[in-house]
Amino acid sequence: MTLTEQLLEGVWDEAANPFTNTVRMTISRLRAKLGDPPIIETVPPVGYRIG
Repeated sequence: MTLTEQLLEGVWDEAANPFTNTVRMTISRLRAKLGDPPIIETVPPVGYRIG
């Protein structure tokens, strides 16, 4: 199970479509609100890291 699938399962309900960009858009909005320096880092192919 990918990190995106885990996030969808843990945060959104089971009806969430795993092929949507919900997680990516949510991370993008969080990054915009948190500003600089970037706190959320993308770690390919693992997922995201808060640092």
